[in-house]
Amino acid sequence: MTATSRTMLAVAVALGAGLAVLLGWRLLGPEPTFDPDSALTDQCDDVPDAAERMSFTASDGMTLGGALIGPEGAEVGVVLRQGAGQTICQWLPWAGEVADATGARVLLFDRRGRGSSPGEGNLSAEPDDVVAAMEILEQEGTRRIALAGSSMGNSVMFSAVDRLDSPPCAVLSISPVLTSGDGHGTVDGRSMERLPANIWIAWEGQSSGVGSEAALIQGRAQDQGLPAPQLLEVDTGDHSFGLVNKHAEVREFLVSAVRSCAEENQ
Repeated sequence: MTATSRTMLAVAVALGAGLAVLLGWRLLGPEPTFDPDSALTDQCDDVPDAAERMSFTASDGMTLGGALIGPEGAEVGVVLRQGAGQTICQWLPWAGEVADATGARVLLFDRRGRGSSPGEGNLSAEPDDVVAAMEILEQEGTRRIALAGSSMGNSVMFSAVDRLDSPPCAVLSISPVLTSGDGHGTVDGRSMERLPANIWIAWEGQSSGVGSEAALIQGRAQDQGLPAPQLLEVDTGDHSFGLVNKHAEVREFLVSAVRSCAEENQ
């Protein structure tokens, strides 16, 4: 192999890896899963003291494992749909920070086939899983629920929003990637036919692809005559959880988004 060929191969590998990170694809095989009722400390290294293990049954009978943190029956709740290569473990400390700062009840759950949700992965079923998670909070007495999506979790989140009878109090879009798919089909969150009036978008400015997705969300809101979304563009290439974990201004932005739910109709 010539030096030029080796250089071209290295560039192709780097580009492929970057695209995989952007879309939330895993480059390695599946990780072991945990029983949905196992202790959170068996699954995750960093578990806030107030976090509780929970599980719920999806519409097709699959059991999904997750965690709750924050006061039961809180006025405001948050449901997160994380990126493809992530589990609740990366996001538990963030959920604890949000609960402490806002008094909200935060529900995280592992996507099918990952973390504490054993079984076959199925992205096409995930929008309904988000709706089921929201119903858990509603049954506890939570009146206003925000939806958060990170990376390709945005495709699921925005698809779920279109299925709701009433809009969430806010959507929090982190590093938006609006389409995803697997062997069961494609989840396309780009239609956004029933957006709420309260939209918050944070993204990395060094990714033109993610920036285009953020612009699409803004355009959909404008088309529906909604207030302009709250925007935070950060001059970084950090994506998804990295954008939140490494940038305090992003965490503060998301806390403000959750607080805005409590301020509604006051």
